This record gives sequence, structure tokens and C-alpha cells, in this order.
Amino acid sequence: MALGVAIIGAGMIANIHVTALQEIPGARITGVWSRNAEATAKFAAKHGIKAFKSYEDVLADAKTDIISLCLPPGLHVDFGLQAAAAGKHLIVEKPMDIDAAKARRLIEVYRAKNLVLSVIFQNRFTPAAQRVKAALDAGLLGKLILGDAYVKWYRSPEYYASGAWRGTWNIEGGGALINQAIHTIDLLQWFMGGVRSVSGMIKTSIHKIETEDLGVAAVEYHNGALGVIEGSTAITPGYKERIEIHGTKGSFILEGGMVKEWKVEGCREEDYIDTQPISYCATNSPAISSVNHKAQMLDILRAVEQGKDPLVTGEEGLKSLEIVLGIYASSRKGQKIQLA
Repeated sequence: MALGVAIIGAGMIANIHVTALQEIPGARITGVWSRNAEATAKFAAKHGIKAFKSYEDVLADAKTDIISLCLPPGLHVDFGLQAAAAGKHLIVEKPMDIDAAKARRLIEVYRAKNLVLSVIFQNRFTPAAQRVKAALDAGLLGKLILGDAYVKWYRSPEYYASGAWRGTWNIEGGGALINQAIHTIDLLQWFMGGVRSVSGMIKTSIHKIETEDLGVAAVEYHNGALGVIEGSTAITPGYKERIEIHGTKGSFILEGGMVKEWKVEGCREEDYIDTQPISYCATNSPAISSVNHKAQMLDILRAVEQGKDPLVTGEEGLKSLEIVLGIYASSRKGQKIQLA
């Protein structure tokens, strides 16, 4: 059975959603709507899909089973709640929202209605991430003692000028951490088993924006391990994002979505190391591949068809948001923040 998906938003990431969905036999794109009528029309013409006249029209469309939200983060929950009221399953681009309490409300509503809610964290679906997660779940690294994430990217003034919502607290909800680094933060907490507390500092170092272009944090995990998070869009020329995890039986390094080093007792390094390069977004040209989005979209469609949870549920999508918001709160208050 083909499932109808409507795209909400006509920006860069909406193009990725369309490309990914068009490659899935069980998906049918019912159309697009954005808050800008001209942008909606151009997007629809580009992809050969219908342009809806209003969000209300989308929600009333009987052929639309799933809403795919590609709007600025501060709008996610408000539009998501309307989708729930219309009985639509929901795909939300990261971050889930900029307000954790609102995000929790969205989760509650979708659970109560028995509808699928999934947040886009496509990096969980890379072969490298799946391989690493399986090894960690099998206990191959022993007791985990240290887990670090580094996202040292560059974004130009033109990037921030490309959307009025970029670099704003009220719509984007933050800067480098909530937009760029959150994917790597999600992977790190997924690998390490969740975060207990954060102690962070943020600042605007070079860009003329409201929010941070540089953030650092010390992290304590639920398993007792410690770690560091660094996220920036002010680093020239920009480097591949990197995760380092160390356990009592060994260590590994994930860089640019690839396992670059694997030193674990009883494991052959060649069974885990990646040799084929993949695309990444360290520089000012965020050329995002649709491959991992396709894998996640397929997982979501199967969840809808089978009435089960997707890999990245609303609860899972909330975790990295809570970490980032905790770092922001820690920086404001000058104290450690305990997470749930």
C-alpha cells in the first residue's frame, strides 16, 4: 500500500525529503505547502508535485497520510499538533522544536492518538553508525569511560543572511549546537546510553547573530562515563565532525560518518574500518546526501504500515534537544544542569 506524504516547507532540507521519498516505491508525495506562496509554486514546479494553497488544505487531503515538517524549528510543535488533530502521522526535521516542554506535549498527543511520530536523525542510519551501535550494545568495548564529540565547521555571513530565522533565539532556538552539532550530539548520546548532566559555555565569537557560533560542554552520562562536546560554525576552514569513544576493552574514532580507527580487544580492525568516503558538511556548502534520509524514511513508512515504533521515536528525538537546551541553561546560569 502506497502512503501519501505531504511536504511542509520549501527550503533546502525539503528538497532532500522529496528526493529521498521519490526513491521509495511505497511512498507517494501528495504535494507541498510553505508559508511563502511563490516559494511553494517554484518548489512544486521543480519537483513536479502539487502545490497546496494552505496548510488546512493539506490536513484535509484524504490522500495524505503523513506530514513531513521542514519548517524553522520554532514552528515544529505548533504545526505538528495540527497534524495530530487531523489524524496524520508526522515526520519532523531536527531539532524537534526549540522548547522541550512543547516537544513533550507533542509526544504525549501522538502517543494518545496511536500515531507515528519520528524526528529526522538520519546519521543513525549510516552503515558505520549501525555497526558501531551493534558493537557497543554487544559490550565489545567493555565498560565505557569517555565519550567525546567535536563539530568544528564553518558557516559564512551569507549563510546566516540566507534566512531571517537563522541565528535567532525565537525561531531557530540557538545556533551551532541546536542546528549543526545536534546530529553528532544525538549519535554520541545514542552510543553512550544517555546524558545525566551537562556543564557548558556558549558564545558568539565571529558572526553577527543573536545565538552562539561556539559552544563547549562537559558531559556526565547515565553509565558514569564522562565526555566533552564541542560545536562551532566559526572554525576555518572547517573539519569533519568526530566522535571518540573509549572503553575498558578498546576505543574507536568516527569521523565524517566513517569509522577511521577501531582498536578493540578481540576485534579485527579491518572488519570495522570504512574506506569509501561519504559526503559531509564541514564547509559553507552543506551538500547533504539523501541516502541516509531515504533509509530513515523507509524505516518510518514501515512503522506506519506495521503499526510499530520507528527507530527514532519522539522520545528519542527529544534527547539531543534536552542536551543542547541544558548546555544553554548551564551557560546562562553558570552551573551544572541535571537532565531527566
